[in-house]
Amino acid sequence: MKPITDILANGTRRHFQPPRTRAENDPESGMQARLAKLVGFVAFALPIVLMLGAANGSCMRDSISHFYYAQFLGPIFVGMLSFIGGFLIAYRGEHWLENRGATLAGLGAFGVAVLPTTGNGCEMATGRLFRTFATLDENGLPIIVEGRNAFELFSRVHHLHTIAAALVFGLLALFILVVLRRVVPERHEHNGEIIPTKRKRNVLYSLCGGAILLCIALLGAKQMASEAFLVKWNTLNLTFVFEAIALWAFGIAWLAKGRQFEELNDPSERDQWRRNVR
Repeated sequence: MKPITDILANGTRRHFQPPRTRAENDPESGMQARLAKLVGFVAFALPIVLMLGAANGSCMRDSISHFYYAQFLGPIFVGMLSFIGGFLIAYRGEHWLENRGATLAGLGAFGVAVLPTTGNGCEMATGRLFRTFATLDENGLPIIVEGRNAFELFSRVHHLHTIAAALVFGLLALFILVVLRRVVPERHEHNGEIIPTKRKRNVLYSLCGGAILLCIALLGAKQMASEAFLVKWNTLNLTFVFEAIALWAFGIAWLAKGRQFEELNDPSERDQWRRNVR
């Protein structure tokens, strides 16, 4: 039986293989790495920004998605998630399937950003709460259209939000576990063995992708919990916690893809990085 580190370090050598190997100094690769690093920072920062904003007198909501309804933090939530979605749509990898998968994940991120979840996630808050893009009347009150709740874009919109969230997190987990872990022999093998830096990256990718899948499973299992359990769950803001962990795992993986961690970079990449910072 192989050690667990060997299992985590392995990656597909058959699927998602690039039709050609990019040159070491290919400018397109450099641009993609810089964008991957930037989107990793944004994904990692999003839960932290929301937590800091909530600690500054705003409401700590039940989930990251519920910050859509925050008067100040709502546009920040929408903007940062839309940036991630825009990057994923614009992303161009080395295989057409990864491009299509990234585009679908990007569309899912936009869906999470603009299609709100149900409720406002802050039942104990005082003062007036309204949707980020709500239309107000002359008295500053949300306009109710055809008896519909001002928190809704349209009836049952939260179902689309849930589908979009499952789509984006599921695709990102698969992207990390399959595409980022793939082994391109011309780059990642020496004498038939995976080079040490690629092994380390693959272990990190495996842990990040596994963390996202675990968070998805826990959030899905929550739907079958009892009412008393859900009250305790929301008191501890566990939906926010698991969504934050999933975003941090995604951010760390893309920071590694963007070659932000020098010790995980291949020798030729380290030399190139040193040349670039001089």
